[in-house]
Amino acid sequence: MELDELRRRLKIILAAEERELPDWSEVERLIRELQPQLHIDATPEIVYHYLDDADIRVRDYAYALRQRRKVRRFVDHGDYDVGTPIPRWGCALAILLAVGFIVWLTI
Repeated sequence: MELDELRRRLKIILAAEERELPDWSEVERLIRELQPQLHIDATPEIVYHYLDDADIRVRDYAYALRQRRKVRRFVDHGDYDVGTPIPRWGCALAILLAVGFIVWLTI
């Protein structure tokens, strides 16, 4: 699915969820229709979390606001946080520690 189409479909889900009295069964239906059409490699992680966590958003208003804010940013502007990058020196240090541990075990 193209990102523009994904953003359009998410906008519909957000609108249903952000009503004064959200129709959670409608939100769930829209999510069930969208999920099978997503490709894991081409879909932002926040979208997967948002689609999977509707049941949590029903119960936790603060969590719902945070998730909707992130998804709204993606829908409105196309930006999303791809996570916290791990610096190369951190990977090198982890490998060095693993090698050191293996050498220590063999001695």
